[in-house]
Parts: sequence; C-alpha cells; structure tokens
Amino acid sequence: MRALCVTIDFDRDVNRAVPGRSEAVCGTDMCHRYGSSAEGAAVLSEIMDDLNVRGTFFAEASTLELAGASSVSGHEVALHGYDHEDFTGYVSGMPMGEEEIREVMERSVNKVKDLTGAVPRGFRVPYMRVHEPLMNMLQEYGIEYDSSEYAKIGRSVMPYRKWGIIEIPVPKGKDASGRTIAAYLWPMHEGDRIPGDYVEMAAGMEEGVFVIATHTWHMVESIKKGLMDKARREKNSEHVRDVIAAIIDMGYEPMKMEQAMGTFPL
Repeated sequence: MRALCVTIDFDRDVNRAVPGRSEAVCGTDMCHRYGSSAEGAAVLSEIMDDLNVRGTFFAEASTLELAGASSVSGHEVALHGYDHEDFTGYVSGMPMGEEEIREVMERSVNKVKDLTGAVPRGFRVPYMRVHEPLMNMLQEYGIEYDSSEYAKIGRSVMPYRKWGIIEIPVPKGKDASGRTIAAYLWPMHEGDRIPGDYVEMAAGMEEGVFVIATHTWHMVESIKKGLMDKARREKNSEHVRDVIAAIIDMGYEPMKMEQAMGTFPL
C-alpha cells in the first residue's frame, strides 16, 4: 500500500531564526506578521478540498490563533512549537533547557486544544532540527507521532518507532540528474523545480508513506521576490494541485498523518 500525506507548516510569514532569541522573525525586518500565512492556509485548504484530500497542518500555536484556525477546518492540526522556536540554539546560540521546553510545550498544546477542541497527536520540530531533550518528552504531552526527520527515498519508505513514538519521515534522495531533492515543495515555490520532479520522486516508491511538505505563506510569498502577483499565485497553486493530483492518480491513498500512523506495521 502507498499512502500520501499532504503536510503543511502553518507558521508566521517567511520565518527565520536569528541570534539572541529563540522565537522566529519574518524575513529581514525582524517583525512578526501572519497575513501571507493566513491567505496561504485558505488557498491550500481549497486545493485539498477540491481534490477530496484531508491534510495535516503542523501549526505554530500563536500563528494558528492570529492567522485563524477556521481556514483549516476539516484537516488535522498537529504541533509546530509556539513561536517557531529554535530549540537547538543552532542559530540563536541559546539551546533551550528542559524548563523552557516544558513551558513551550504546555502553552502550545493548551492553545491548540483551545482553538481546535482536540489535543494534537503529531509534531514537527521547527527548522527540521531535531533536539533530543525535546523529542524525548513529546510523549508526555500526548504526542503519538513525529515528522521531523528525512528518510532516503527508495522502493519503501515506512514509519518507524523512535523517541517512544512513531516517526513518519519526509522522503529525500537524488533526482535523475543527481541533484538532491526532498519532498518539501520549497524549491518549486521559488521557481527552482517543476511539479514533475516530485511526481517522479513518488513514482519510484512501491510501499509506505510519501510525505509532501510545504508552508502556508509560501503559496503567496517568495523568499527571493517577496509577495507574488496574481499570475504567480495562480501558477503556484496550479503547481501544488498538479503534484497532489498526479500522485493520487498513481494509486496513492491520501490520508491525514494520524491515519497513516496506524496503517503500516512497525
């Protein structure tokens, strides 16, 4: 069996880590804004609704509140920190200790529960930078699965048990030209890859979970060129739709991550 999980990081616009602070800022202006993320969440929800796909939004708790939880109604909401924290201190220079981690986790879980009515079952660490102290305590907060690691794409990409929970990794490998490719759609949004690159990637897998990943804000805003005009936004949406539709047409069954978690043997 082949499952397709469409996953979206629902976080503040064009987020990045900076030295001296654990929370993310937007772009180069050191601000916090959420307009592109809110708009992108609505666009992605519409695309998935049209394709009869239920996805998983890994939400910053603060962004879920400020950008609006209503746009992701009907989809799974999992956790992505509170303020897109740099838990490892890789850029901030401030690795987070146990007390700080627990404060973030408690605030995040409670906020998502208040906004959605459900305790989040899944987690993706900001920046895909795994932090062992954090990962080892996820289970204490009701987290049952994680999607913070990359796994080599091959004939089989299966979930596995790690940190006491289930890991559902994002595929990564080489394309026909030998270039590295991951199933994060970031390069496609920036004009550096085409939908067919991701479709070809999925075509070689015979069993397991193919995890597509993207960001809400990237539907309407580019790292390189800023806010997209109408034509660019429409083309961007068309590309995302093409990737999802083509993979489903290959026989993949779309499902939320909480469903995929229990579908495959460990």
